Amino acid sequence: MIEPPRYILVIKSSQTELKRVEIFLREIFTVHMLPESCFNKSLLCLSEAIVNSIVHGNKNVQHKEIKVKVDCLTHSLVISVTDEGEGFDFEGVPDPTSKENIKKESGRGIHIIKTLSNSVEFNKRGNSLQFKILC
Repeated sequence: MIEPPRYILVIKSSQTELKRVEIFLREIFTVHMLPESCFNKSLLCLSEAIVNSIVHGNKNVQHKEIKVKVDCLTHSLVISVTDEGEGFDFEGVPDPTSKENIKKESGRGIHIIKTLSNSVEFNKRGNSLQFKILC
């Protein structure tokens, strides 16, 4: 069986790295001639996962790294984001659409990823997530 093309980018825990992430993802879309209609939701999900890793996982410690892996499958991308943090209980994340959370300014990243992607999985530790986007 032929392995799908895999791309890896390692970044520091800084939101200034988001531009590198966008360029990285754009190059993958160009090489594989993926539809433009899929780019924005892929970038949004990836950006949300990275910001969560920077802020919540690596606690804004800039020397800590975040690893992004992208596997290009036929008509889909499988993207994983892993940080050096201690992880979290992904099942205990409050619903940002519930009445008591609707006005909170944070807590929407995972909800956005779950809404826009076709599947989301977390590792047992809670410091890595993987999502799939059909293109």
